[in-house]
Amino acid sequence: MYINPPMPQLHQRNRMVVLLPIGSYEQHGPHLPTDTDLRIAQLIAERLLKTFPQDEAILLPAIPFSCSWEHKGLGTIALNTSTISSLLYDIAFSLKSWGTPLLLVLVNWHGGNGTLASLTTEITARENIPATVIQTLSLASRIWQKEEDLLFPDVHAGMIETSIVQAYWPDLVARFDEIDFIPDIKPVLPQSVFQTLGIRAISKTGIWGKPQQSNPEKGNLVIDAVVKDIFEQVVKLLELLKTYSA
Repeated sequence: MYINPPMPQLHQRNRMVVLLPIGSYEQHGPHLPTDTDLRIAQLIAERLLKTFPQDEAILLPAIPFSCSWEHKGLGTIALNTSTISSLLYDIAFSLKSWGTPLLLVLVNWHGGNGTLASLTTEITARENIPATVIQTLSLASRIWQKEEDLLFPDVHAGMIETSIVQAYWPDLVARFDEIDFIPDIKPVLPQSVFQTLGIRAISKTGIWGKPQQSNPEKGNLVIDAVVKDIFEQVVKLLELLKTYSA
């Protein structure tokens, strides 16, 4: 779902929030769909859109692919950083031609899209379009950690993602049994493993976490909390833009 308002309305608003979901198409173990990241990013963006008053936000169609080379192989389609950079710059340039004040919010779920932080900073500085990225997977992990002490890293296709897919798309979750997997990498961080080895070298299933501990009720609650948190962030950003923008 995305919202496509009639063109004249775009010129009747003050600063408009433009939501752009970014997912990925990659393996998510033997139990979750390959478009898990895309589904969750789109879900959060759609829910977020509904929290704004009418005509104050617009939802663009989601970008289904991203920088996911750490999952290279069967089930994964990845973009180079230069490709996603060009794509986002073209989107920003097009938005600039609308002639109305905007705040571009990238709603990203894929954990490998760290480059988006630098890109949004460049877009703000070079295209004069305020832009930010919300790393929703990291946000969901922090919220989950706050509610329940995690004694293990839930990195990919684990408890959190499985809980969310069970909550919203239960028919897409394949039956699974003994699939929990936590590699021993200390003191190295997971991101360094992704960068130097890729996930398939260390996890044959693509799982890094404990999907067997998933809970769809908690999956629903964490999405609610993520949407609320992002809405509060965006509202504050709009206030800051109004106060400090020339």
